[in-house]
Amino acid sequence: MRFIAEHTSIPVPEVHKIETDQDGKVLEIYMDYMPGTPLDEAWSTMTEVEKRSVAEDLLKYVREMRSLKGNYIGAAGRGQAVIGQHVFHGGGPFDTEREFNQFMFSKIISKVPDAFKCHAARVFKENHEIVFTHSDLAPRNILVKDGHVSGILDWEHSGWYPEYWEYERAYRHFNDVPGWLDYVDLFLPWKYSEEIVAMSYLSKYSR
Repeated sequence: MRFIAEHTSIPVPEVHKIETDQDGKVLEIYMDYMPGTPLDEAWSTMTEVEKRSVAEDLLKYVREMRSLKGNYIGAAGRGQAVIGQHVFHGGGPFDTEREFNQFMFSKIISKVPDAFKCHAARVFKENHEIVFTHSDLAPRNILVKDGHVSGILDWEHSGWYPEYWEYERAYRHFNDVPGWLDYVDLFLPWKYSEEIVAMSYLSKYSR
């Protein structure tokens, strides 16, 4: 979050103290209170104009993040990359997308039926741009106030990832609130169809 606060205009809590154990695992984070209501709670009371305004704010913030290019895949400060949905796996950091793909396959593809393994592997290219990514732009992590985004929370799995990663992760939450997908398309216009479909298929084997 400190990195984002220093390099973008995205509203994030100011972190005052982080407590970790001997292995570096985060135990407690002390940060400022952020004003606003989680989007999943406010959604049903918002007007069409307010929803579009929130989507426009998110488009601006996503563009700011994606302008931050990386030369490795992993968390800020060359931390580990994290994959998974219900069960999370950490590895890396990875200097190439090929290494990252191999890591994904080692954790997921071994559970995929043999008939689909080669097809799944072919979908994942090795020449995507590496851009800064939140990795969990779900309505519950977006605070809103007066029709605008007042804060974005839960940067635990953020870092530099292939350019499709933000899209694929966000589309996992299209059922969180009614009609959310229509607004996701406004700040994350539909693209990377092959990667999104392939990751959605593979993710069910990582549970």
